[in-house]
Amino acid sequence: MAETIDGEKSALRVLIVRGSFASLGGAERELLQLIRATSQRWDVSLASLDLTEDAKELLGDATVRLFLPKESMKWPQGAVAEIMAKASTSAEKMWKQMEIPWDEIDAVHMSVCRGTLELLPLIPAHLPVHYHCLEPPRWLYEDVLHRHLNGVPKRPLWLTKMLFTRQRRRDQKFVKRLLKRPKSSISGNSMWIQKRLNTVYGLVCDEAKENGEAPKRDVDGRPLEATHVMHVIDWNRWTEHPTQQETDSLKDIQNIPEEYIVTVGRISHVKGTWETLQSLSKTGLSLVQVGGGDDADKTALIDESKRIGVDVVCMPRLSQNQLCALIRKARAMVSHAHHEPFGLTPIEAMAIGVPALMVDEGGFSCTMSPVESGRLLGRHDLGAWKASYLDAKDPALREAWAKAGRPYVEKHFTLEVQIAALERMFSD
Repeated sequence: MAETIDGEKSALRVLIVRGSFASLGGAERELLQLIRATSQRWDVSLASLDLTEDAKELLGDATVRLFLPKESMKWPQGAVAEIMAKASTSAEKMWKQMEIPWDEIDAVHMSVCRGTLELLPLIPAHLPVHYHCLEPPRWLYEDVLHRHLNGVPKRPLWLTKMLFTRQRRRDQKFVKRLLKRPKSSISGNSMWIQKRLNTVYGLVCDEAKENGEAPKRDVDGRPLEATHVMHVIDWNRWTEHPTQQETDSLKDIQNIPEEYIVTVGRISHVKGTWETLQSLSKTGLSLVQVGGGDDADKTALIDESKRIGVDVVCMPRLSQNQLCALIRKARAMVSHAHHEPFGLTPIEAMAIGVPALMVDEGGFSCTMSPVESGRLLGRHDLGAWKASYLDAKDPALREAWAKAGRPYVEKHFTLEVQIAALERMFSD
């Protein structure tokens, strides 16, 4: 908390920064959720180059000062733009044109995204800066975003790596600049990403680190290691028992199969949609996919589903009540995502008592290992997946998993936990 002249505590004045909300996926929604919650506790400002109308709508009635350009950023597209890192250089120029009253800010919380770190050179040196690196930009350091739905590379991987050389150099430059600042910190959103920060940026990784624990520092106050601040859910939006509104919302959803599993995330290789479909072959279960996707990928998924005899339903955009109702009726929440940084879906499933069946990789391994509320499964062990789909139907096992999952989520993954973790980071 900031301190007034007479010594009384005033609300912490926090500037939250995210370059773009255009994709409005899980990371953006989680950040907007944080803003809604902290606007009642902090004096919150939000700076973005591309805050969409849908994102503004999700802010609801939160009291937030917005720092936005006169016109939203038009992100450069195409191979030449990628080679020349045009998105990064354009973002840096646009930030310079915006006026942010730095003397009215106590701390800065930056959320990883294209265009976010480009504001860093303009932030006064005395301000604490927390960079929530939910994942080192995956399109720069991994190949999972550069593959077709079935896993085939979109282009030779050596060419992909070469195309992003300049962008990787800029990313590394900004991170190094961050780490030279006193009172700065960098965290992943799980222990898995804390380890990735070691691999990508060479930061020390202490696996004994607790959620929100500030990094060790040198004599000048600069961070010597990475840490992590985990994602959370809005507890009140994931109720243990269905509300009447939730039950009624099902009437507006068409084509819900009798027996199905749910997977949440854009139809893509990185989300493992193809592999989830394959795991359902000869199980009698349908696949309900939530999260949209390109028309070409949707067509490819449906064509493959017909070939292997698995019904697929791709849902339109759903309300919160509809999403809860759909998941609650499912056999299980399922994901074959490739090295998912954190993964909110098993947490959401546990909160409402639905089995979470996840691939044993990445953030899933970190968040699910401590609790018996579903299973972590080998990606290619089709026998284990089929057996787990059958086990998830057992009423006694479902009840046992539900009883274990909800208290675990309430203890570790609620907004109160996240806000406390961030305040620890700011106050260090």
